[in-house]
Amino acid sequence: MRRPRSHQVTMLSAIGYGLGDFYAGGQGALVSTYLSLYWNKFCGLNISFSQTVLGLSAIVSAFVALGFGVLDDNFYRFAIGRRFGRRRLFLFATVPGIFIGTLLWIPGLSAWVYACAYVLWIALVQIFATAYGALPGEMTADFNERTQLSTARLFTATAASTGIPLLGGVVLSYVGEEKPDGYLWFALGMTAAFALAVFLCWKATWEMTPSQAGFAAFEHPDYIPVHVGVAGWIRRCRKMLREYASTVKIAEFRKHLVTYVLCMVSQDTFSQLFMFFVIYNWNKTAAFGSLLLSCTIISLPLMPVFARIMVKQGPRKLYVLNYSASVIGLIWFALLWATAQYSHTVIWVIFTVAGSLWMLSCKALTNYIPWAVFPYMADIDQIVTTRYRSATFLGAQTFIRQSAGGLCSLLIGGVLSFSGFDATHRVQTQSAHIALVALFLGIYALCVLVGWLASRTLVINRNTDNLVLQEIQRRRNGGVATDIDPQVCHTIEKMTGVAYEKCWQQ
Repeated sequence: MRRPRSHQVTMLSAIGYGLGDFYAGGQGALVSTYLSLYWNKFCGLNISFSQTVLGLSAIVSAFVALGFGVLDDNFYRFAIGRRFGRRRLFLFATVPGIFIGTLLWIPGLSAWVYACAYVLWIALVQIFATAYGALPGEMTADFNERTQLSTARLFTATAASTGIPLLGGVVLSYVGEEKPDGYLWFALGMTAAFALAVFLCWKATWEMTPSQAGFAAFEHPDYIPVHVGVAGWIRRCRKMLREYASTVKIAEFRKHLVTYVLCMVSQDTFSQLFMFFVIYNWNKTAAFGSLLLSCTIISLPLMPVFARIMVKQGPRKLYVLNYSASVIGLIWFALLWATAQYSHTVIWVIFTVAGSLWMLSCKALTNYIPWAVFPYMADIDQIVTTRYRSATFLGAQTFIRQSAGGLCSLLIGGVLSFSGFDATHRVQTQSAHIALVALFLGIYALCVLVGWLASRTLVINRNTDNLVLQEIQRRRNGGVATDIDPQVCHTIEKMTGVAYEKCWQQ
């Protein structure tokens, strides 16, 4: 069932891999754009409760990532993993689990049913994302091919982020926004589409064999599974926590982690508040907001440009471009809010569409860069530990990202509730308007500022990653530490934060 590592990444396999983010990214677009609004308007949940559910679920997801990352990396220890794969088995299991999401959109259920269903939904997304995110490093070691996979993934995610609001806006315009039917049937249709996309992703991808991943001993005919008691599981939990703690010893990963978390928190804030901002601060409809979100389509032809800059210039210069453009976009949106009294004019609408095109292009780039960088973190770690621990790094990264995102959601719900915001009222108080603006633009601006400072010191690019891979291969072939080129040694020490004599500890 697992194809050999030597299998080439083609355009077709890259597209197949990218389809996974139609679910991972698309469900985020569906939920963040409509779910909180839907719960507030049709399910009797107030903004404080709905944001609390979103926030606490993200924190639960963080702990799922923490436990699942190490399990996924070590799943070849078990017969079922060696039979069906340590990554792709979980992709396949996600397909039927996706239909749990239908419970989120049925009006009239208990608040706790919605809460429990969402916790299960977000945990499933996390399990999928951990296995899915580790695949590029398993499918190929080539920088360009990994960039091709990352580009296909982000292209698909952007297409989903564009198409879902666009289609949602059409459905709501046709069915009407004042009854739940349009939201319900649209969400059910998208749920089925997510399941199909994950199935196709499973069919198109492959992973390392147990021997390639360092688990050859478990394939030996004489291998006898060892019974693990309670004390053994406690030891394994301690070891798991040490594994995660060891990831932040890698200097380049720490810098990447800061930029990644800030990028994702800014995305969460934008996604959760954009529709509320459009409806209550711009006095427009949800259908209008959905059509504005479809402006993300402008970023699709930009994806190859992003990829080319990534390969040629590296992520540091791409971050500078992104943060500079984001500042312009934030100022643009602030001006639109200041002139919202003219929202009925054609000029204001044109200015709004242009601003949305600009800002959503920045948003797509903000999402692209850290995911294009991530596959190289495990390479840097491998020169230190000799192991390829991509899922462990993904688990650690996701734990911090989801925890930060969950706390941000709780902050949003608390501030809006305190300000007197009530989604059932068409007209909001002045304090609610100001709170929406402060959260929507302020959090994004803070993330941009701190992220720019953190990204200035990144070292990883195509050349430095190739140096790491060449050194890994040299050491595998029996090369000794004292024969390393001084410039290569300096680069590796700068990226790992570890003295070279402490690297390659088998």
